[in-house]
Amino acid sequence: MRHIVATAKTLFMPDYSQNNLRDILFQALIAACVGAASAYASLFFLWAIDQMHQLLVGAKGEAFYTHLENIPVWQLFLLPVLGAITVRLIIQYGMPEQRHHGPADAIAAVRNGKGLLSIRAGIGSATASIVSIGSGASVGRYGPAVHLGASLGSWFSQLLKLSPEQNKTLLACGVAGAISASFSAPLAGLVFAHEAILGRFGYRSIMPIAIASVVASTIAHIHDFDNIIFMLPEISITANWEYLLFALLGVIGGALAVLYMASMHQATQFAQNLPISAMARAALGGMILGGIIVIFPQTFGLGEHIIRDALHLQFAMSTLALLVLVKLLATSVSFAAGFSGGIFGPALFLGAMAGTAFGLAMHEATELTSSPAVYGVVGMGAVISRVIGAPITTILIVFELTGNYSLMTAVMVSVVAGGTVTRQLFNQSYFYHQLRMRGIAPETTATEQTLHEVPVSALTSNSFVKLTDTMTVSTARSQIIDHSSDTGYVVDSNNRLLGIVHASDLLAIDDKEQQSKPITGILITPPVVLTETMSVHTAYLKLKDFKGAAVPLVGDFETLQMRGIVYVSDLVSASLQAFKKNRENSD
Repeated sequence: MRHIVATAKTLFMPDYSQNNLRDILFQALIAACVGAASAYASLFFLWAIDQMHQLLVGAKGEAFYTHLENIPVWQLFLLPVLGAITVRLIIQYGMPEQRHHGPADAIAAVRNGKGLLSIRAGIGSATASIVSIGSGASVGRYGPAVHLGASLGSWFSQLLKLSPEQNKTLLACGVAGAISASFSAPLAGLVFAHEAILGRFGYRSIMPIAIASVVASTIAHIHDFDNIIFMLPEISITANWEYLLFALLGVIGGALAVLYMASMHQATQFAQNLPISAMARAALGGMILGGIIVIFPQTFGLGEHIIRDALHLQFAMSTLALLVLVKLLATSVSFAAGFSGGIFGPALFLGAMAGTAFGLAMHEATELTSSPAVYGVVGMGAVISRVIGAPITTILIVFELTGNYSLMTAVMVSVVAGGTVTRQLFNQSYFYHQLRMRGIAPETTATEQTLHEVPVSALTSNSFVKLTDTMTVSTARSQIIDHSSDTGYVVDSNNRLLGIVHASDLLAIDDKEQQSKPITGILITPPVVLTETMSVHTAYLKLKDFKGAAVPLVGDFETLQMRGIVYVSDLVSASLQAFKKNRENSD
């Protein structure tokens, strides 16, 4: 494997910094490989879910939800319990950090890291999600597919030992491939990778991500994969005045999205605060979910066939409204119990039910409105755009899967209206919320991302006056004068930083008796101290209000081992270089 990697790098990447034909060929080749890998991983993920349904329930596909009515109640109740326990074991013994990983981790790897993800976490989360969905958990399949694609892209990058910027691009290629294969929507895959994962559009990343997305979509078509959710009846918009209704539905959908995200958060927090073990929490959550499924089997698993039936107007308005409530409950319980899966699928379900119910209500009020199925699609757009924080991707998915321009404009109106009204009620997306709960700030600019990747220790200077605590004031004065320095850094015999002295203070002492006293008597505590584990961005923020030429750098705040100093001018220079680099990348 190492020989193959070395040969590939020799043939295709002699010097990646040069914009030559071999660099372009290398990018295209690797992007195509990542796109193909993520596509097949996504298709295998769906196949595995079907096999789990066949194994545990005895049916899959079109006949699945009809077959649920013939399953004994005890079996329907126990499936989520056994599934929750199994998922807990997978997470506890097979997952890094003993938690579920998802798209939020991909965002964190790009925004606050070097674009590296664990392939073990990708496979582990996908496996846990297959078991979760197969045993009835009300979670989605797109989040695990996206994370698996991102992990594969990162894995390729790690094999080739690429740079952090290339790591991020290949990670985004995996994301684009997963979205493209899942929805047969290559343009949406391209935009989602930039909009939600990278957080920016750059010309250097567009080409490889586009290749990965197109390759993945092609593979999905080769294997005749069609997304059943959007197998819609013939629908169109009847009147232009309905755009007012679409805007209103957008606000309702945005509010429903906020309720959905808040309920997941509150249920998860409540479960984690229970004085029981994680395994007991999983079993208890599985029993509650089992009870819900026994009464409402429509909440079992993905619910995609239920969405299709709703869009084909197979349910009454009251039934649709009830399904919104029970799906909210089932999804919140699923995540609180520790099941693994995505948030996109349940958001689609909620949007479709609420939107179609709204459309039926409008149709009863006046028959001049469009089909309720139009409102179902608009409702889906309003909810999912708010949940995943990717409005442009949402609009493009609708357009690519329906080919209906007027329907796309209706979704556009609802997305904008819902996002504008509900933006202040919750985080930008549930992914951002998950990151903030871990103490990670995802809303960083490209320049900030670059500065986060550079350790401040890279700017360390050893050109400073080091004084010892045994020196007298007179000796310290001589050292300062000899080196023409304005500051001396005082350490003890163990090289521990004790403080600083300014040349002006030393030179102001004329009394001979005072000059013979130890320097420790006039030490000053440094206003700012940096540690070598800090990034340049963190250091820059700490020095924003600092007035001086340099600050001390220590190993850590506990030992205060003196490592050197960092000049403010070097920090400013590094920041300017990062800004210039990212401006060139986005040109």
